[in-house]
Amino acid sequence: MAPPNVAVIVGSSQGLGLHLARSYLARTDLQVVSLSRKPSEARNAILDTKAASPLNLNGPNGSKKTGEADAANMSHLEGSRLTNLEVDVRNEESLQQAASEVSKKFGDSSLRLLFNVAGKLTPEKNLGQVEYEEMLEQFKINTFFPLLSFKHFVPLLPKPVSTPNQPVSEKDDPAHGLLPSTHSILASLSARVGSINDNERGGWYSYRASKAAQNMITKSLSRELANRNLAALACALHPGTVRSELSREFTGGPGGMKGKEKKEGEFEADEAANNLIEVLKGLHDVKGDNGKFYDWRGKEVPW
Repeated sequence: MAPPNVAVIVGSSQGLGLHLARSYLARTDLQVVSLSRKPSEARNAILDTKAASPLNLNGPNGSKKTGEADAANMSHLEGSRLTNLEVDVRNEESLQQAASEVSKKFGDSSLRLLFNVAGKLTPEKNLGQVEYEEMLEQFKINTFFPLLSFKHFVPLLPKPVSTPNQPVSEKDDPAHGLLPSTHSILASLSARVGSINDNERGGWYSYRASKAAQNMITKSLSRELANRNLAALACALHPGTVRSELSREFTGGPGGMKGKEKKEGEFEADEAANNLIEVLKGLHDVKGDNGKFYDWRGKEVPW
């Protein structure tokens, strides 16, 4: 049986999510579904052939490698395989409608990848800076949204089978080796600061707490997937420090602060996207990798 062929990226109008969508569109034959508040703008940005890209498809002997290149050098950016839908991640009905549209267009067993990228960061330095409404907003986007996304997209996973799925050759797999062929992946963008064990500096109360709660949701989902015998795994991913609008206050945003070199573990959004694609590419053990928290190097992060 052919593997499912739909990759859904939630929060893909800019930054890391945009580059994830663009990379899967360029490097695979998957159907890519981009969910964002402004689908027209997201579509234009993803298909922009003048934009910087982490891909260089003109490596030695025609091999694919990463490096500085233009999107024009990509093998293909087929707009016919890109579906853009409007979603407000703070609104459950919006997520439900998006899942329904994906099901109608691609089928109810089509989900190969769900990647929850949207997030919000307000870095409080101390208790006096904590504000209820802002804290609630961070929980709505960082915690409640991933849970509701799982609620409405998990039904689009392939149904359980009596025998384990057999690996499909890279040639016959629309993911071309960038995703495991035997199971689907449900991923959420988390953060190392959401690790309770790794918290040695304090601060960032709302963001840390919302990501820690998100991590618990991922862990619980992994148990449900296993109990229902679904060929899928759930994981949390730490991308490092990404130079994006989310982190502009302390990284300077895309391009960084003038004259400031990257620190170890700091990346432009396209670099971070490629790192995470490599991590997902390596999650071949549906039991051993299920319910884990990985960083951009593929190393496990303590909960």
